[in-house]
Amino acid sequence: MKDKVILFGAGFYGREAFDGLKDKYEILCFADNNPVLSNTYLLGIPVIPAERILEYKKEDADIVVCTESYIQIGKQLKEMGISSYYIMLDGHLYQSYEKVPDRITTCTRCIMNDSSDNTILFDEKGQCNYCNRAYGNIGKIYFPNAEGQKKLDKLLFDVKESGKGKKYDCIMGLSGGLDSSYLAYLGYQWGLRILAVHIDDGYDTEISKSNLRKLISATGFDYEVIKPDSVQFNDLTLAYMKAGVPNIAVPQDNILFAFIYKKMREYGIKYFLSGGNFALESILQRGNTHSAFDIDNIMDIHNRFGEEPIDKIELLSNMQMYIDKKDLGIESPRPLNFIDYNRERAFKELKEFCSFKYYGRKHLENILTAFIQLYWFPKKFGVDKRTSHLSSMIVSNQMTREEALKEIEEPLYDEKMMEQYISIIKSNLRISNKEFDILMSAPVHQHEDYAVER
Repeated sequence: MKDKVILFGAGFYGREAFDGLKDKYEILCFADNNPVLSNTYLLGIPVIPAERILEYKKEDADIVVCTESYIQIGKQLKEMGISSYYIMLDGHLYQSYEKVPDRITTCTRCIMNDSSDNTILFDEKGQCNYCNRAYGNIGKIYFPNAEGQKKLDKLLFDVKESGKGKKYDCIMGLSGGLDSSYLAYLGYQWGLRILAVHIDDGYDTEISKSNLRKLISATGFDYEVIKPDSVQFNDLTLAYMKAGVPNIAVPQDNILFAFIYKKMREYGIKYFLSGGNFALESILQRGNTHSAFDIDNIMDIHNRFGEEPIDKIELLSNMQMYIDKKDLGIESPRPLNFIDYNRERAFKELKEFCSFKYYGRKHLENILTAFIQLYWFPKKFGVDKRTSHLSSMIVSNQMTREEALKEIEEPLYDEKMMEQYISIIKSNLRISNKEFDILMSAPVHQHEDYAVER
């Protein structure tokens, strides 16, 4: 990198980059698109509007982009005729690069790659921004040690205190998968009074149904199930497929959380215990996804492609979620981040506790989710979600990179199983083989191609 540097981004990452680079390089200025910051000073350095970058670059300076919006900034720089620049996030420096067609670059530490991801970055060691951030978060988010036990003890005390005088201490969503099931089992061991909720969207696998029955029977938790109107739910899901967007699980996710928040209001519950976790989910691809609570996006896709009304479906907006969190003081802690969460051990304990059966890979407890993960994403967007799941297990030391590379070579799915799943989906969506084939071959879109919340 050259001796002189322009930092593009005057926010948190800009300050972080300044601290990391100031001793080695001359920081000429910060650049930012926010007009409020123009012609001000940050850390004693002038902040200029982005359009003045070329003036400062004449001094033979390199540009270091310091913002999560590096994709958009990269396009902006390209319009200025600048194709070579650096990106600095979380203390790591990355060189911008143009993906070479028909060549896949894979991280040298995990197995994330650039086959379908324009947000991935590689440093001089060939390590990617995903695992660099994940490893940096150990000790910040994930505490599989004595410190985690202290944090867990404090959390359990707070949860039980919040439930005094109420019917429940907390609420949990159960999918039938490992993470939520194991957390429910732990909650039972911890003596929590949990209201367990589940969305029966018509796509639960038989093994998932059996696992849920056995888990609820063994814990004795109160259990409520939301069954969305099948016609309207499937029509909205089909609308998402017609829109050609990646996250066609939005209706499924939104309806579940709308029900969870409704119950939290009804019972005055403060804590929603999330099964989300670092050990198996520290790496999640950023591209080809979208918030499940963007009500503008939901309504636009429904209005364009839906054929049925959605008046029988309760949805949750980002705004309503914000209001509920503020009014009820809702918190969504992730207790699995405070323990040494090991996948194989969790399955073993659940089997011993309630004869819980292994259902296959992550997210295969639901037919629609399995279709999205194993068929929709790979066929439409070239995304293999296994890279994220396996890379997360590398970070949490539950798998070696060599083992992950070997597993990723296995077929994505069993052909006979997927044929059955697709047949069920066609039947529920009320579409023919020809209509399904048209959906799968139609052009893809991103959610931002439709209305989104601003």
